[in-house]
Amino acid sequence: MKNYRYGLIPMLAAAALAFGACNESIRTYDGQTGIYFAMLQSGSDEENPRYTADSSLPFALLPSGTDEQTLQLRVKVIGSVADYPRVFAYRTVADQTTAQEGHDFELPEGDCTVGAGEVYGYIPIRFFRQASLDGKELTLTLELLPNEYFDLPLSEWLPVNGTETVGTDVLRHTVTVSDKYVRLEGWSDQFYGTYSDKKIKLMCSVFDLTLADFLPDALSFIERKVLGQNFRRYLDEEERAGRTVYEDYLDEEGNPVKMESGPDSAE
Repeated sequence: MKNYRYGLIPMLAAAALAFGACNESIRTYDGQTGIYFAMLQSGSDEENPRYTADSSLPFALLPSGTDEQTLQLRVKVIGSVADYPRVFAYRTVADQTTAQEGHDFELPEGDCTVGAGEVYGYIPIRFFRQASLDGKELTLTLELLPNEYFDLPLSEWLPVNGTETVGTDVLRHTVTVSDKYVRLEGWSDQFYGTYSDKKIKLMCSVFDLTLADFLPDALSFIERKVLGQNFRRYLDEEERAGRTVYEDYLDEEGNPVKMESGPDSAE
């Protein structure tokens, strides 16, 4: 198994031929036809790919009523392209998997293949939004295996133009499936106040929002401000009606903490 910057393979191979075996620390691609996981990091592209060893499927970001979702886990061929379909092999890594097959997810029944003339193949994984997943997260880790068509010559990936010195594992991939509310980058302390699961769930319920509305670019500055103002108005109205809303946690003295909007939400 090799660890290299993929774009430097031709140069390293030439260097190895020129200097023979005098430098055994140089690792080069030796012509094996192999396969590896090729899931792009967010913001990366195929021109200078940065791969990730982790993917996530947050049901809380999906529309209400979505009971299942299929994740296409992508693999890529290193080496020759064939004019016939080729099966690739994988297994579930049990000690790194907390999701239960048949209950939380289903793997494809038949073989997964790289099609004729193709360099990519896919493992379609169906995940289910079970009631037991509410507020939790589970993991599924898959590992590629060698077979008659593909070896595993590449174990880690280092981007060509990157500065990383530790490669990304491209033989194992972990999918985290969850149904929990989390603080996203679009959350505004100045308008909404301190984040809490109870608060974001309440805001989604009262204003018919989803977790996706708290992604970085989902709302404009003005929309966030108006949402904060409306939330402050709602909390004030509840308090006047004798239904003061409290957080799920207590302060240092053991007293209930009143839920509040952000400091810039005052009209």
